[in-house]
Amino acid sequence: MSNSMAQLLARMRQGPITLGWGAVAAYSRSRLNNLLEQQYLARLVDNSYLPPFTQKLASDMPGDGVELQRLGFGAPLLSFSNASLSGSKALLRLNLVSGDIITTGRLVSSTVVTEAQGLWVELELDLETMTGEIDRYGRVTLNLAHGARFASNLFEHDSKLYPQLIAALEKWMHGLSARYAVFELGTIDCSHYDELAPIRFIIRTQAAPGAKVRGALNHGDGAVLVFIKLRGLASSGNLPDDSFPYLIPDGDFSATLVLHKDLLGYASEHGLELLARLLFPQLNAFVKKEDHTPLDRALFGNIDPTLSHFTLTPALGAVIAAGGSQQFTLLDGNGIPVEATSWHVVSPQSHTAAGHGTISGQGLYKAPLAGDMGREVVTVIVTAEHAKPSITYRAAARLHVLAEALLVTPSAGAYRPQQQDQGLDVWNAGPGAASFELLEPRLGELAALDDKSARFVPHPHTRHRVLAVQQVQASAGEQRDAALILANGQPLVGLAPSFVPSMAHGGTTQLNDVNRIMPNQPRRWRVLAGPGSVSPSGLFQASTQQPSQSNVVACEVVHNGVLFATGYSVLKETSLAAADTWRSLNLFTLTVGKSLSGTRGRVGSSGYQQLEVEITVETQAVNGQDYKLSVDEIASLRLFDRASGQEIATLAEGEDGISPDEGYVWRTSRKRNDFVLANESDPMPGAEPMPQGAEDRTIRQVLYLLRRGSSGSQVFYAGFQKDTGEWFYSNATAHANATIEVFVRTPEPFKSEDYTVIRRRVDGGGSGDDDTPPFDPEDDAFDLHPVTEDYWLFDFRDGTFYTAEFLTQRESSDPQTLNTSMARWESPYGNQTYHSYTGYIFQNHGQPMPTKVSFDSKMGALLGRTDFERPVRTQYEASLLVIVNFRNTNRRLDAVWDTQAYTNMSQPLLIRLRDNRANEHLLQIDYLSSSTIGDRNVLVHSVPSRPSAQGNATIVRISDSEE
Repeated sequence: MSNSMAQLLARMRQGPITLGWGAVAAYSRSRLNNLLEQQYLARLVDNSYLPPFTQKLASDMPGDGVELQRLGFGAPLLSFSNASLSGSKALLRLNLVSGDIITTGRLVSSTVVTEAQGLWVELELDLETMTGEIDRYGRVTLNLAHGARFASNLFEHDSKLYPQLIAALEKWMHGLSARYAVFELGTIDCSHYDELAPIRFIIRTQAAPGAKVRGALNHGDGAVLVFIKLRGLASSGNLPDDSFPYLIPDGDFSATLVLHKDLLGYASEHGLELLARLLFPQLNAFVKKEDHTPLDRALFGNIDPTLSHFTLTPALGAVIAAGGSQQFTLLDGNGIPVEATSWHVVSPQSHTAAGHGTISGQGLYKAPLAGDMGREVVTVIVTAEHAKPSITYRAAARLHVLAEALLVTPSAGAYRPQQQDQGLDVWNAGPGAASFELLEPRLGELAALDDKSARFVPHPHTRHRVLAVQQVQASAGEQRDAALILANGQPLVGLAPSFVPSMAHGGTTQLNDVNRIMPNQPRRWRVLAGPGSVSPSGLFQASTQQPSQSNVVACEVVHNGVLFATGYSVLKETSLAAADTWRSLNLFTLTVGKSLSGTRGRVGSSGYQQLEVEITVETQAVNGQDYKLSVDEIASLRLFDRASGQEIATLAEGEDGISPDEGYVWRTSRKRNDFVLANESDPMPGAEPMPQGAEDRTIRQVLYLLRRGSSGSQVFYAGFQKDTGEWFYSNATAHANATIEVFVRTPEPFKSEDYTVIRRRVDGGGSGDDDTPPFDPEDDAFDLHPVTEDYWLFDFRDGTFYTAEFLTQRESSDPQTLNTSMARWESPYGNQTYHSYTGYIFQNHGQPMPTKVSFDSKMGALLGRTDFERPVRTQYEASLLVIVNFRNTNRRLDAVWDTQAYTNMSQPLLIRLRDNRANEHLLQIDYLSSSTIGDRNVLVHSVPSRPSAQGNATIVRISDSEE
């Protein structure tokens, strides 16, 4: 269904479509999925990708089961086929890209999971909003831990396994920490105070026209809508209904921004200033293509990478064989190749350098040899760095390396009759095309689906056989066989071992009938598929020179030539050696900081101060060889509360601290924020550096521990999960650093002597001979000059201010009443022209030095002129809060006293600051009481009556002894 630009503009001419909101932004699914892919790749670099999923499922028969081993997930993909403008729901699909599915017991099969199979997990979720307490960025997020209505095409026709899979996935996803579970779709800067500054926003999802029709070319297409309240519009926005137009027109458009018609006067000539507030993850930005004003103003364009966004190609989907090569290229935001400063490569499960492969300085990757892989398929992460003077950019790619160029999966798959009805698929996961054919005896029909896969449909008469095996041969320069096991009845003979996942060529294994049904009847042993052989006593011998493949060996109970019962075993021949790895630990400790004696620490209660904790794990050498923890194992390191045994959850990417919404909790982060570490501000005595140990088998991981809430102490230990699934814990050792105790410190209320206020005259004087005013505020003539500029510098004696935010006088106040400047006239008479007004200067930590004094957005309306802006004088020093007081004589009071600007700026300033230790301060600044002579010349600070916006009892307030 079309949605042309002409149709959309015609609809917009009929009336405002912003529904009373200041602005509406729409982002299309295609660009949002690009953003999700970028975040997926970025997380490969810092080891915050979704951990693999491992689960055991129970089968129909006792003792039978299915093991899902380390299923890996691909990039998230959004769909809006379930979208409704009454909410913010979307579907999120995660493809399964790696892992193994092993069925054990009497029904045995072995499948290597690859992207070629098209397996997926899907969940329904609501897009969410979260606003940072420090940076004031509103984030549009999706949180996998809040997903519902899970679905998958894995086991979808198995009434026993499917419900277990869905329940296990739901429980696992809901337990994910924010570090893994939260993805960002967009951010909105809420830290400004002008008329186009966002105050709050809501999210809705909308399907594209025709996109809910199953089978439609654009099925699942749609957009995220963000309805934004701006400071310059007093009305409250209404909620959209099904009549709301789809704002992204046909053609090369992926994002639209609409500004309410009543705010057009605040938009600059070069486009909406609001565009600077709309940011996107991973260095993307809105790029305008068309600008129309049918009534509201609408900008149509795309979310495109900036020049500072770098990518690798190929980013995903590359598959090569062991020992093979793959060239990677680093591209800038325009898609132009650039030279990388350095290249890195890692296989997350490898414990040896050889298992990662190598990469040249030109991006040519050489895969490990099959003997160094230890498994049939390994994932490899390639990272390129591009260094500039002030920042290093990184880009990542994911590829898979196969032990053999032709990998057929399943190597052995078992199917019940209801599964056979759907057809049985075989895939070549290797890098090349393949052809498929049935080997004799042929038990059905084979159809090629493409050059990578084929589907087998058994003949109906095969159901008369309790057990049958159809071999399918794939060819791509060499041959591999897959065994499709048609289990039309329950195998009654139980064999041990029922499954041998790795057997050397030429090796032997004794197979035994363990349940001995009809024990007095003879057994007949047969090889139903594969190159191996079996003796009359069940001794299986693998072939000597064959490629890797599976053997299916049957044991049958026969009496008078009649088959009464049967069972089978699957034995996989392979030339792969078991992966080299460590077996036990020599050391597992955690310390506060990097000190051997650091078993105790202190951290502030604000939720933003971090305590550095270092975890050290040293493995024991194996046969003289050193093996460190793998990347996957390091990524699983976490802290636990000793009292409850509960894991300490991690913060989401982009979160600098604990949100007040989370309550009184502990959290960890792997990223250091800007505040001074608790270790730095309050070092523990007697610190001794940790010994280096055996570096070739030692890893050190730094975590940052944060606390929001009351005082007290808590004891923590560390844990991680081995590749095998086994957990190791530091408190299972007798080492002195097996645990740490952390005390929570809530600061005492600060006193007036903790602060300084300095007043400096920076401009202003008289006329004639008295052209230079006195610069000492104690001088009697200091306040006699009518046109002056004074800096009032507010400083914190025991630290520095890092952030500052203006607040409304009451939490319930309309945000439009917020003022960032004050004004005061000499007297209340209408013809009074002598007046004072303020601006402010503050450099947030890590931000550029301000060059101009900032004013309330309504200052122009109050003063009736636009020439009031002033540069920042050299008297300003970073980390100080400066309120600049200007005096003048050129504005009558009766010209402004009925305006909203005058009403707002007649209020005191209420400012929330945070110092370098993340402690929160609340400061109210006002002129002297109007009954005091010279009131408009002097600023005072006082204890505000308004509690913090979060009601946090740990806030410290500035008091004034002269109040």
